[in-house]
Amino acid sequence: MFGLVEKAVKTNISIWCDWVEPHPEMKANSRITYTTITGRDEMGEYQWSQFSSFVGSFDQEGIQSAVDSVLAQAADGHHVFIEGFEKNEDGSFEVVLGS
Repeated sequence: MFGLVEKAVKTNISIWCDWVEPHPEMKANSRITYTTITGRDEMGEYQWSQFSSFVGSFDQEGIQSAVDSVLAQAADGHHVFIEGFEKNEDGSFEVVLGS
């Protein structure tokens, strides 16, 4: 059900790695988050920002659309490989992205 598919390659920002499965508790309407470094403050400390979207349908297209949304919000065209999902304390799912 999940993995690299021809349609996704043509239309999505993100690339779904072959070995990745959604978190077992993920479903339609789950919140996807992406936390990334967005700069440094005046003290030289990293500034972190979190972006989020919701899974429409619980299939690769629905999940990947939510991931593409957070990538677009973050303006991150570098970390596009979906490597996994981790459940956050608030019940949302952090997407793990690689380059």
